[in-house]
Amino acid sequence: MLSSGELEGARDPITERWRIPQHAVHARLEKRRPVEPPRTAADAREWVDRIAELERELGRLEGRLELTEVAESTLRDQLERERERADRLERELQQERSKGFWERLFGGRAG
Repeated sequence: MLSSGELEGARDPITERWRIPQHAVHARLEKRRPVEPPRTAADAREWVDRIAELERELGRLEGRLELTEVAESTLRDQLERERERADRLERELQQERSKGFWERLFGGRAG
């Protein structure tokens, strides 16, 4: 910025350091500041209201998350029970298939 002339200053011929006048630094700082209207109590109230709204939304989302976790847990339990039931039925089916025709038909050993 000094070399390009964006910021006012000159090099010290002895130390080779840049010397920048204080008014140039302050002028540069003023240029960098965003142009915003001064904050008012109404602006602060809007932010307070927005924060309260976001806190309510966060509470709703946390409640939904908790419900989702409970539902997921319930579904996992039901799935496990159904898997156990399916395994039991599969074992029973295998046992039935291993029986002979007459045993399946009459429920006992033929002979």
